[in-house]
Amino acid sequence: MAATDLILGLAAGYHYGDVRPFLASLERAAFAGETVLFVSETTRDLDRMREHGAALAPAARRPGLEEVPYNALRYFLYLDWLQSCGREYRRILITDVRDVIFQLDPFAHPWPEGVNCVLEDESATVGSCPFNARWVREHLGPERLAAIADRPVSCSGTTVADHRSMIEYLKSMTELLVPPTGGECMAGYDQGVHNHLIHTGAIPGVRLTGDEGPVLTLAQTRGEPRTDADGNVLTATGRIAHVVHQYDRKPGLFGIVRNRF
Repeated sequence: MAATDLILGLAAGYHYGDVRPFLASLERAAFAGETVLFVSETTRDLDRMREHGAALAPAARRPGLEEVPYNALRYFLYLDWLQSCGREYRRILITDVRDVIFQLDPFAHPWPEGVNCVLEDESATVGSCPFNARWVREHLGPERLAAIADRPVSCSGTTVADHRSMIEYLKSMTELLVPPTGGECMAGYDQGVHNHLIHTGAIPGVRLTGDEGPVLTLAQTRGEPRTDADGNVLTATGRIAHVVHQYDRKPGLFGIVRNRF
């Protein structure tokens, strides 16, 4: 069997309207690989999600993970699934779902071997962003925050790797995600772990791309993104972004996306 590409995402607690732009845009981008979404008991409209070709898997918790929030639990789900699926994929994208759309096949970009991570706007550093600083400091400690405080923020919401590299990345993530750290605004602490790993050499050969690359992450950017005459969101180099993440942070773009999908 020829190797294919795979997209893994979490749709716990979502309904069809939450995931329709993700799935419909993926169809429009003519993605020919496989998509697996992990769903919880409160996820609704499962049949409508399957109509887009997505396979659905239960977001079941292993013993010992009962207190782990979903943002962190997803890495355990992805790792278990990849280790038990019985096949090897060519490239794997792990991605947020509710705030992601596809304009081109995400794997049409020539991703290199190894782990590929995405940077947010260059104005944001781990230490200067109150959320990222909190996640690293509260979960990993002030010394680990100081070690990467001047490094650019990498968003943990979109990561691409070959099969073996993705498994090693997920193993590194899950080792540091437990025990979880609770408290105010700590649900996203997985991003703190992600930034610690990629900025300290714990992920060998990791490659970082910013707003010139195929994935455009918008939350830290100013104003609405540039678009072409057809309404496609453009990267910093004027190319159509393959993946647009956090489109809901931009009111104008959010309206366009919701009208389109």
